[in-house]
This record gives sequence, C-alpha cells and structure tokens, in this order.
Amino acid sequence: MLRFINGYLLLPLLERLTKRDVLSKLKDIKKFEKLTYSVQQEVQKQGLYQILTYCKESIPYYSNLFKELNFNPEEIKKDINYIKKLPILTKDIVRAEGERLKAQDGRTLHARKTGGSTGQSVFFFYDNEGLDWSAAMNMYSHDMAGRKVYHTDLQIGADLDFGKTTFKERLRLKVRFAAQNRQALLVSSFSENYVRENYLAFKKRRPYLIQGHPSSLYAIADYIERNNLKRLKLCQVFEPTGEMLTPKIVESIERNVLCRVANRYGNAECGVMAHSLFKGNYNRLKVFERAFYVEECESSPIIVTAFTNYGFPLLRYDTGDVATVKLETDGTYIQDIQGRVHDIFLVEGKKFPTHFIMDYLDHKVKGVREFQVVLSDEYALPQLNVVPENVNDKDRILAVLREQWPEGLDVNFVEFESLQLQGWRQKFRHLVDLRSVKS
Repeated sequence: MLRFINGYLLLPLLERLTKRDVLSKLKDIKKFEKLTYSVQQEVQKQGLYQILTYCKESIPYYSNLFKELNFNPEEIKKDINYIKKLPILTKDIVRAEGERLKAQDGRTLHARKTGGSTGQSVFFFYDNEGLDWSAAMNMYSHDMAGRKVYHTDLQIGADLDFGKTTFKERLRLKVRFAAQNRQALLVSSFSENYVRENYLAFKKRRPYLIQGHPSSLYAIADYIERNNLKRLKLCQVFEPTGEMLTPKIVESIERNVLCRVANRYGNAECGVMAHSLFKGNYNRLKVFERAFYVEECESSPIIVTAFTNYGFPLLRYDTGDVATVKLETDGTYIQDIQGRVHDIFLVEGKKFPTHFIMDYLDHKVKGVREFQVVLSDEYALPQLNVVPENVNDKDRILAVLREQWPEGLDVNFVEFESLQLQGWRQKFRHLVDLRSVKS
C-alpha cells in the first residue's frame, strides 16, 4: 500500500512543492506514442521548426551560422532532411563556442559534463524545461522496461564518501527516494568481500528494477556462478546506465540473476534518447521522437537534434557513439551501438572499475577534464594520467586523490594529446594495459 501512496500521491505533491513539471510531460510523451506514425512525424517537424526558429533569433552561434548558410527554418516543414544543410556539431565546436550556444534570455541554466570517450569531456547545459523533459524521458524509459510508479527501483552507484551531510539534505534525499519508490546501493570496489556484501543486499531487497553500470551487476552474476550459488530472481528487470551492454554481460546477468535485461541509450548532453521495446531485443532501441530527431546511418556516428532544451540547443550533434539507425514503418530504431566499455584494475589490493574512478573525479575531485589509467611492466603502480581543467589546480586535485588512495596510484598531470587513443574515430578506453602478462 505504501508504494502506491508514494507513487500516486507523494510524487505529484513533491513535484508541486519543488516547482517541477515532469508528470505532465510524461503524459504528453505517452499521448504522442499513441498517435499514428505519420502524425508523430508532423509533431516532430513542428518541434524542430520551433527550436530552429528560436536558435535563429536567440542563440548567437546559430544566428550567425544560419545567416552564413542562408538557412531558413520554414523549409523544415516541407522536408525534415533540410536540417542536413547545417554542419555537424562536434564536442570541439561546443568547447570553443560554449558561451555562444547558451540562451541569452536570462533563463536559469544547469551544467552537465560528458564522459568524453571520443575527445575531451565538455560542459553542456539544461534550462528548467529541458531538465523536466529529460526527467520525463527517464520515467518513460522505466515505463518501457515495465516498471510502474508503484514498483521498487534500486540504483547502483559509486560510494564516493562525501562525508557528513546536513539533516535537511538527508531529509530531502529520503523524501525524493520515497516518492520514486527508489533505493540506492553504493559500490566501493569489485573485490570479493564487497561483491559478496552487494549480493546479500540484492538478495534481501529484490527490487522490481535495478539500474546501474552493467559491470556492477555482472560482478554479482559472476560471483553467483563462480561460487555455484543457487540462482535467485534478484530483480525483474535490469536497465544499464553509462556503459555499453555486451552479449557476454547480458547472458551472464539473465542466467544468474534470472531477470530480463532491457536497454536504453542516452548521454549527459541529451538524457535518455531511446529504449528497447518491452520484452524486445535489447540491441534494438526505439528513439523518443517526441524530443529527438536521429538521422539514419549505417555503422556510423549517431547524429541527433534535440528540441526540448532551449537553454543550450544541440542541432545535428555528433554524440561520439557509433551505431546503425533505421527509419521503420512505426518509428526510428538504433541498433548495434558501440559505446564505452569499463575495465577493472587493482588499486591497493582492491578491484576498481574505471567508472568508479570517473565518478570520483567528476563528483568528488572535480576540475578534471579527462583521465586515463595506464598499466605497464615499467611501473610498480597504476599510472593515473589526469588532464586538469585548470593547470593551477594540480595541488588541490592531487591532495583529494591522496585522501582516497594514499599509495596505490602514481598521479601524473598531462595534456589531453598525451592520452593513448585507440580504435576507429580515436575512441579511447579509460584503461590501457601495456603489460606483457595481463592479470
């Protein structure tokens, strides 16, 4: 009963008290998805037209660009492919033109940072409406996974040890989690004793949906298999965040955790953009066309135009990920996504995934543009190569890192160009293992 009260009464009340407008947008998305696809395409064109018009009038970067190209937003109403007259927006352009991409009408902007797998991490921004639309898309992705507002949801996160918080902050978080029927499980490492503790926590809680980095739940699935434990249904659905699913991970989770693996695609810049169909193939994701136009491609960069965030509009933005995008009779689908894979390595005798390092640098240390861990026969310790946002901030960054790992890492400050890039389009992994014999 409490879960229903939380989902149907506390959640709307909390939204009203915090002056958010998410639930009405969620209704809008659900209404849109019930329209015939031809009508959906007209709504999409109108959304594109409105943000293109706004960009022409209010965003300095686009105002100048439209003049140079003689770009007329009215033409989008006739042919959606007209948008391809605009050049592709890259992370390098965003870094160079960031201030000129911001709305100039005084609206409040909220910063977000990319993970940076295809180049240096970059700051993007959302206005209040954009944040609400992003939250609504996230709720709709849960709906596509089969999770309703009265179902329990467990979020796996990194245990970053932020220290003491105020009573007000703890109360606010507790109320928000209660309204969403949400719990959190913080992971500090992938060492055996920690994995065992996490397994026991999952076994006790058994939520409807678990959401987090695939490698986190894969560690649990692998622990169950290695120790020949009785397979129990630890959740109904697992949904990944921040890391690419692989067939090996999916098979292990479904076999050992006895749950269904859903899939979603998104990033810091746009939020959730696509999700697999309920009980559909995890590798085939339907685009949320109420908020995004994703261009067709074949094993090529995903190019997206978002039209619900006016605070920092992204037109023909190169996400840095590679996939096949196809327009089908009932919508646009993304398949065979190639995104970030996280690796595991030892620090002071404990196993850490690279996404823990990334979260620690982003949310605890701050001021870090990019990083890479290098393992080599030449070094006794892992080399943590850090690209700082500000070269004068090195002493502070080093001090915070030493609080977490006093002796387990050699920290080096480098230029971005010194990072070792690998693969097509110079994607790089956060771990480079150069050892002759790998553990």
